[in-house]
Amino acid sequence: MPRWPTDSRARLVDAALGLFGEHGYAATTIDEIAARAGVTARTFFRHFGDKEEVLFSDDDSLMPHLITTILEPTGQVSAEQLMNRALTSLAQAMQPEREALRARQRIVDTEVSLTGRELAKQARWQQAVTEALIERGFPAEHADVLSAIGFALFVRSLHTWLADDDGPDLVTRVQDALPRVRTVLDVVSTR
Repeated sequence: MPRWPTDSRARLVDAALGLFGEHGYAATTIDEIAARAGVTARTFFRHFGDKEEVLFSDDDSLMPHLITTILEPTGQVSAEQLMNRALTSLAQAMQPEREALRARQRIVDTEVSLTGRELAKQARWQQAVTEALIERGFPAEHADVLSAIGFALFVRSLHTWLADDDGPDLVTRVQDALPRVRTVLDVVSTR
């Protein structure tokens, strides 16, 4: 039998989300998270540096997924085509995790410190996407703007999807939002 179960990380995330939802983020200790997951606090620290990291553990797989999609060799594509492909791929990866994402967002929305951590995460993602777009051949000034627009579009789609039980899925929301960017730019430019 392995010294540490291979699913310790997933169990720690599930335990943390459950405890944060039941008792609140601030009232939950690392020892409680570890106990609920059936591991020691020491095992917790093998996977996470602090409680905040548990909430943002999806970064470890989602950001590399997005960057890999952007850098896939597909020949010459327009910025809109690339953004559509990359954001759709990210939405597809996130869509099955709706309930966990909802639980996490409720927790983040209740703690100012977590909102700061979420904004810092978003800034890291946006910088990584900008660098990938530059590597892909976009000029730096265009890559910055494309990254900002894509990120704003995705975050808006994600938050409306998490809040709306009856509307379209995340993939559809992302794909519907992209053409609206042009409409918004046209409206803003005519005023």
